[in-house]
Amino acid sequence: MDPDRPRTSIRPPSQAPWVILIVAIVAAGGGALYWFLGRAPSPTPAAVSPLAATPGAPAPATGPPIDEGKQRSLVESISANPMVRRLLGEGDLVRRWAIVTENIAGGVVPRKPLAALAPAETFSVLRRGGAIFIDPRSYPRYDAVGDAVGSLDPNAFVLAYTALRPALETAYRGLGYPEGSIDRVTARALTRLERAPVRDGEVELVEGPGTTYLYADARLENLGDVEKQLLRTGPRNGRIFQEKAREISRGLGFTAAGP
Repeated sequence: MDPDRPRTSIRPPSQAPWVILIVAIVAAGGGALYWFLGRAPSPTPAAVSPLAATPGAPAPATGPPIDEGKQRSLVESISANPMVRRLLGEGDLVRRWAIVTENIAGGVVPRKPLAALAPAETFSVLRRGGAIFIDPRSYPRYDAVGDAVGSLDPNAFVLAYTALRPALETAYRGLGYPEGSIDRVTARALTRLERAPVRDGEVELVEGPGTTYLYADARLENLGDVEKQLLRTGPRNGRIFQEKAREISRGLGFTAAGP
């Protein structure tokens, strides 16, 4: 069995969770659709801290439909990064955007839709004495994704999101949330990314079932899958995701309640 494939905090070459944020952020806050496991959207949104829209938040999702060519044009304005453009060329943009956002908000690492973005290099560890640590050389596997996320223009994102809100709301409700709000799920997804911990220095692991690894620190192992995947991208990329989510959240006028 591939050591990177186990159901554990240390997951298989994930497809850039962080293009999820590229497409989720680019695509509505959140990220990459089953870019990691190909799990169907949860029937009920995950319970996360309640979020409220500030007075500057977008108005109700109503408006004329926008054809696919215009949709792509709007999203392309967010970034000229090749990885972002590559994602946009896969079609069904609005639905994928909604799925990525729903997945991240619910703590699911999107794999399937972003499978093509999985890093080519394999996950590796360092053994020292009786201890096991993430090999820092594993982190650069996600640098291209981090750079793509960093390239997103928050202002262009806000404009695209506002124009596409009616289509995004329809797509989101079509996932099984007839009364759902794309604004609320987007705010939850962005907040999850903003609050994900970043760990500098060594990250210790322990061996799990088979050829899997778990985080030795129970506080890390007990985090949600999205947060654990972000840890795996390394501190450099983790901070890029956090800051971009924060910028977009501010631009959309979202604010999280609670600590």
